[in-house]
Amino acid sequence: TSTREFQISMFGNNRKGDKFEDWNKAYVQMIMSRGFMSGQDMYRGVKSICETYQNHQRFPKIDTNDREGMYEMILDFKEKANIALEPIQLHIKDCQEEVKQNPDNEMYTQYYVMAPMYENEAVAKLQRVYGDPELEWLKLVCTHLIENTEDRVGNQNELINLCREGGNNSANKKLNVTEADKALKTFIDDGYLVKIKGSRKGFKIGLGSRFIMEMDGWLEKNFEEELNKCGVCDRIALIYTQCSNRKCEVRFHLPCVDKGRKDPKCNRCREPLKLEGVASKRS
Repeated sequence: TSTREFQISMFGNNRKGDKFEDWNKAYVQMIMSRGFMSGQDMYRGVKSICETYQNHQRFPKIDTNDREGMYEMILDFKEKANIALEPIQLHIKDCQEEVKQNPDNEMYTQYYVMAPMYENEAVAKLQRVYGDPELEWLKLVCTHLIENTEDRVGNQNELINLCREGGNNSANKKLNVTEADKALKTFIDDGYLVKIKGSRKGFKIGLGSRFIMEMDGWLEKNFEEELNKCGVCDRIALIYTQCSNRKCEVRFHLPCVDKGRKDPKCNRCREPLKLEGVASKRS
């Protein structure tokens, strides 16, 4: 990270001819140090950067209490950062959670991640942070959720017990149940797995937004036949709503179509979409 921060600090102008200012560097360093941020954290972080530099003569004039203006500033920071990051094969991605972690939430949570641009680098990034037994268990969880469940979520104990299938890694070590439980909590904290509140008491575990954004290339390579793309954003959709028109059957992320409209419709055939009680379906 320090090497990459040094590279970023050495950038002069980006390809559009805009100077990569100190506030742009502060934005990159903020997300680089955290790796993964919620939309709320991003908003607060960018607001803090704006307040720090607002008296600089070249800093854009902005009212930090104007939410619309702040969202435009976030987009501008992200665009300029990605131009600057391209030479070192990193980019900042964002997406909304596929399903609300808490059904009572009014909106879907937005997430931002700094991710490698290529699949092998994304895998190497995980290998630098986690041990082989933990990553093997995460891979077992991912495979189970995609190939063996209809709704792409699983029971906590069921997923922890997948550790019994491990041991085929460079350390020749299986996680025990206690270690797998600890790994589960770590991957949830780091955004690679997510806890989803059910309609009844209890929680289910699914793949987190960070995993889907960072590992999209790996997912497409290893689960091509099991995956679908969203008809709006063209990104991987694990949990989705499907057009009921059998001649269409386009899939959509819930946040891509659940925009508060009374009757959301398929963007291809205009058939009404069902949003209540949605679960993903395997092709």
